[in-house]
Amino acid sequence: MSGRAGRRGQDLLGNVFFYDIPLPKVDKLIKSNVPQLRGQFPLNMSLALRLMLLAAKADDKEDAKVKVLSLLKHSLLSFNQPRVVEILKLYFLFSLQFLVKEGYLDQEGNTMGFAGLVSHLHYHEPSNFVLVGFLVKGLFHKLCQPRKDSKTFSKEVMEQLVLVLANLFGRRYIPASIIKSKQKFYQSKVFLDDLPEDFAVALHEYNNKIEENFGHFLLIISKMADMKQEYQLPLSRTDFSGEECNDSKLVSHLTSCNEGRTAVSPFACLSGNMDSDLLHAETVNSVILRTVGITAGNIPVLCAKKFDNRRRRMPLNAYALDFYKHGSLKAMAQDNGIHEGEAYLLLKDFSLTIKAISVSLRELCDDEEDNVVRAFSQLGDSYWEKLQKV
Repeated sequence: MSGRAGRRGQDLLGNVFFYDIPLPKVDKLIKSNVPQLRGQFPLNMSLALRLMLLAAKADDKEDAKVKVLSLLKHSLLSFNQPRVVEILKLYFLFSLQFLVKEGYLDQEGNTMGFAGLVSHLHYHEPSNFVLVGFLVKGLFHKLCQPRKDSKTFSKEVMEQLVLVLANLFGRRYIPASIIKSKQKFYQSKVFLDDLPEDFAVALHEYNNKIEENFGHFLLIISKMADMKQEYQLPLSRTDFSGEECNDSKLVSHLTSCNEGRTAVSPFACLSGNMDSDLLHAETVNSVILRTVGITAGNIPVLCAKKFDNRRRRMPLNAYALDFYKHGSLKAMAQDNGIHEGEAYLLLKDFSLTIKAISVSLRELCDDEEDNVVRAFSQLGDSYWEKLQKV
């Protein structure tokens, strides 16, 4: 079976061709119910920046403006849902506010600073924004100190740089149970160390800024929630908002707990959750009003630590740093638990990310002899060389 359903918003009819399919099955397909399609949340902060970059750099400004507005207006998620359209508008505005505040956009909406680097690494959000935060604070300049009487960098500096980048762009988690399994590793360290202390502090500051900015966004869009649905249990759809429930002890308890709280699920209020819990990304999913359609995944926070459902810490796989040290794909499968083919693709992506950062920094920096520029260039060349040998 093949066909075209038509272009959304343009075509009223589409065509479907059945080839070598029994007639009874064709009849069943034609008469069956059409599944309800639901789009995903289409925006993130990197996309907002890329749209502004398109509008600012395009030769035909009007055409670029039309394309940007078309993408924002015609999301599948917002199809025939005016409430969702308003939520998307507010998300876009809060993203722009943050981008201006952090120096990616000027007051006129023109891109500036590290906007190009962030846009180029958009598929790694939020690590792309965290990387720029480290650059702006001068942490890489502090780390990338060359050897005395030389323009090259020591093995220790390169490995420390890979450690930082692996925490940003090589985030593959290991089940917590592996830690206590006493499994023997031969070439790889397997468990990635945490960020160095100064980088960890900078990451914490970044997360606080993001949580404050988008926490206020969540407080605002909570006013657009469907409160009738919010007072229904998610699975049974039992309603606790009608008059017939006025004598219910649970309803009276729900109502009393909900006083002074406008943005938190009435059921989450039973556990003592407050509106202020929306300012912390780790608690958003459990307390937010579910009909607003926003989850913690839409907030560009980079959590330094991740825990499983038993509150055990899940360490990051050190595959990127381990390979840089020993250069063995077999060790990736033997120790790191990653199939050689998959490991090669992961390492290639990591290597290309380093190359992309190196090229962007070279274009942004007027001083070609800058230590950070040279360090990323040296790392990009050496990592790629190791990868080519396998």
